[in-house]
Amino acid sequence: MKWILHHYDFSNYSEKIRLVLGLKQVVWDAVEIPAYLPKPDYLPLTGGYRRTPSLQIGADIYCDTRFIAEIIEQAIPEPTLYPGGPHGRVLARAIADWTEARLMWPAALYITGINAERFPPEFHADRAVLHRKPQPDVAQVKASAAKYLAQLRSELAAIEALFPDNQPFVLGDEPGLADVALYKVPWFLDTIEPAHSLLDELPRTRAWMTRVAAIGHGDMNVISAAAAFERANAAQPAAIDAGAAPIPEGIATGETVAVSPLDEFSPAVGQLVAADDERIVINVANDKVRSVHVHFPRSGYKLSRARKD
Repeated sequence: MKWILHHYDFSNYSEKIRLVLGLKQVVWDAVEIPAYLPKPDYLPLTGGYRRTPSLQIGADIYCDTRFIAEIIEQAIPEPTLYPGGPHGRVLARAIADWTEARLMWPAALYITGINAERFPPEFHADRAVLHRKPQPDVAQVKASAAKYLAQLRSELAAIEALFPDNQPFVLGDEPGLADVALYKVPWFLDTIEPAHSLLDELPRTRAWMTRVAAIGHGDMNVISAAAAFERANAAQPAAIDAGAAPIPEGIATGETVAVSPLDEFSPAVGQLVAADDERIVINVANDKVRSVHVHFPRSGYKLSRARKD
């Protein structure tokens, strides 16, 4: 069954998964979703989860790019996302975590700040809600650029040290998760502000970026949201063994639950199908989807009973 990536063009996290699909040489379909709410043809598939991207395989929806990358790696082991075996896997995950915890945040605030007037007010309001922040005015968004510039410069300088003696990729001669996770940050800078000079004195980083970009996105075909709904409704979610171990939160399968990232406000609501040390799976049904399973990683997400309004 052909995979569907729900994404938008300037989404840095989408670029990470597009490159994973390219590395694996996948033939895939794409649905373009809005960059900010409302997302009427996306939230029904995810149970309300708003972050981008998600990967749809029939009636199964996978969320969070760390988790999506693992799903793709399991389905297509070669070429691996983890050159260097188990040691390389640990290093790749550590670099990805550094990128997404320490590098992406100042980059996003800086580049959004210097382009504050290019984005509509709805975009700024949406990101404020996502990060549980008060809604800013344009002057506040602009001020964040100067505030985070020094942090961004410091983190970007660290990338150059990853390529001693012109080593082609982060962990050696072959590209992998460490490269695509890290690449999305300077790619985002180039995409939103092509005239920036932040990488002008980092020639090894620029050369590496050229090599990563050459991976490409595989073979992509654009389809409509309606086609994605049709595909979900024509399929059955993959069978899941819920297991017998008690769920730490004291919640039973079949209960209506909310699943949300620990660091952002992006809850999904559905009936709990399974929860173990690796994943949380909920069933979502509404007027657009008959029944889909939405999958989240355990790490970085919280599970709770849904509030009754």
